[in-house]
Amino acid sequence: MNASKIKKIIRFFLRKMASIGAVFFFSEKRREAFRAWFDDRIIALFRTEIEQFIARYSKVLSEEETLRLLVEEHKSICRFGDGEFKLMVGERHKSFQDVDQRLNERMLEVLNSNHPDVLIGIHPVRSFDTLGPIWQKFIIRIGEDVLSLLDNKRVYPSMGVFRALPRKSHDLFVERVNAIKKLWEKRKVLFVVGKNSRFQFINDLFDNVSSVEYVYAPSKNAFLEYDSIVEKIKKYPNNEYLILLVLGPTATVMAYDLALDGYQAIDFGQMPGAYLNRKRLFS
Repeated sequence: MNASKIKKIIRFFLRKMASIGAVFFFSEKRREAFRAWFDDRIIALFRTEIEQFIARYSKVLSEEETLRLLVEEHKSICRFGDGEFKLMVGERHKSFQDVDQRLNERMLEVLNSNHPDVLIGIHPVRSFDTLGPIWQKFIIRIGEDVLSLLDNKRVYPSMGVFRALPRKSHDLFVERVNAIKKLWEKRKVLFVVGKNSRFQFINDLFDNVSSVEYVYAPSKNAFLEYDSIVEKIKKYPNNEYLILLVLGPTATVMAYDLALDGYQAIDFGQMPGAYLNRKRLFS
């Protein structure tokens, strides 16, 4: 039996022990700490494989350079994070999007596209220590599948442009937020969001817009109503509105299609939540 198979067996038993042992803790905090201890052992076991993944991963632009392309050159962006890649290799995406073969085909089409007005953003993988446990475990599980989807000769924009907000200093945080706000400064904004979703309209984040409109979509499996949602969006002129899409993997495809129809469409994600979390860090 080779070393790779032995590691996989050890990982299987460590995960089982974490799952079984956690039920004996009444506190959720203690359960999380217990599971995290086993996660740390698994990550350490596969560190070599993670480092090899990092070395083979495609180059990714900085968040600042990605933002410049959006603000100054009015590009649209489609973002591929762990959730989109999970779906594309057949794993379920959290709780709001089931695996859908047609959606997967469209995401692959977008990922492989090279339209001059559309940025294809992927997760910035720059070093082992900056990855965090979620992506470290993600690489262990399906890293090879993800590498097979990417073009290692291509330089991708960063999908973290709205989420990877500075945490080193309050001044850097404010500077980045102000730079992001230039994207919608004095513009009409159309938010496309799931009904009863986690999306929050934060007044001080959007206090420089000209106006705000909403199109609501299903909070789960929005792709099933894709054509209907796009039809509603197209009632708003493409030369007047910035489209901010908060629809999980469906937004990844929708931003691409809308960009081809002349809109500046942003696969926005939960940027307001990230903004609030970072703001609390400095308060």
